[in-house]
Amino acid sequence: MLSLSDSKPAYRYYAYGRQALVEALRLANVTKGDEVLVPALICKDVLSSIFTVGARPVFYQVDKSLAPVSLPHTPLIKAVIAVNYFGFPQDLEIFFEYCNKFSVKLIEDNAHGYLSASSDRVLLGNRAPLGITSIRKTMRIPDGARLHVNDPELAEQIPPQLLFNQMPLGARYLLQTRFSKVERATGLPLLRWVRAIVRLRRFLSTGEFISTSSTLAETEVVEPVGPRDASMKKIRKLNEEVEAQRRTKLYERVGSAIDKTKITPVHDGLPDNCVPYGFPFFGDSDAAKNVQRSVNSFGVEVIRWPDLPESVLPDAPEHYSNLWFVNFL
Repeated sequence: MLSLSDSKPAYRYYAYGRQALVEALRLANVTKGDEVLVPALICKDVLSSIFTVGARPVFYQVDKSLAPVSLPHTPLIKAVIAVNYFGFPQDLEIFFEYCNKFSVKLIEDNAHGYLSASSDRVLLGNRAPLGITSIRKTMRIPDGARLHVNDPELAEQIPPQLLFNQMPLGARYLLQTRFSKVERATGLPLLRWVRAIVRLRRFLSTGEFISTSSTLAETEVVEPVGPRDASMKKIRKLNEEVEAQRRTKLYERVGSAIDKTKITPVHDGLPDNCVPYGFPFFGDSDAAKNVQRSVNSFGVEVIRWPDLPESVLPDAPEHYSNLWFVNFL
């Protein structure tokens, strides 16, 4: 196995994580007719990156600890995706063994894990030959994702950085940022009120309170573009230590506030160096509502995750559809 411990990762930035994933798949030499091993517990728009390079997903199941049950193999598989769900480091040992045995590339999907690291202090996204991080899911910015190229041989093939675009952050970003600051300072649930109004309008027009991705999201052609220059400036200015402390303390506060007799936390606690994307738990809709009431004063929202691929839905295990998290954004 190629050691990555002494190599310095090369980074490229994109608007969205699915764009970074397209480039990761291309660097892994995934082309038309190939297959990509991907967890069944995944957002459907991840499949669009696989579709874009002409490949087909092959799913593996994960258990209630969100670890793989087993990794199936076919001769057409060229890459394997391992996910750091909610910013918690996935144990990659089974993936390294698989990739070494079948000579395929490992891609670390670290969409949720910006700022998070493994127990030996390696930033998530840097532990496999290729990795992706969706920074905009941790920061309140309209775009911003990172491709990690940690294999020196692959780093020689990395495409040039795409130009950052000059679009402004936008009115929505500015309003959300101001509301968030006021909410945290005063306790007034401004963002929750705004979300309630938006969802009521959506319900009146579509019959659904929460928008979900259409089937077309799985087959959308993804064209990589650079992020906003304004988003990149926000990323560079972030006080990472302060944000990591905020999320760690919030995880502890949420864990203390909720009634664990009605839900099942995915994790017993935080591993060393883990900066959580949120507080994940299993429960039904009523339990999720109870959790929301318990955390309203923290200015955070309970969300069901993920929006599963259409082909996974019919046979999805119960814990896939009962997975929620308290979003720390």
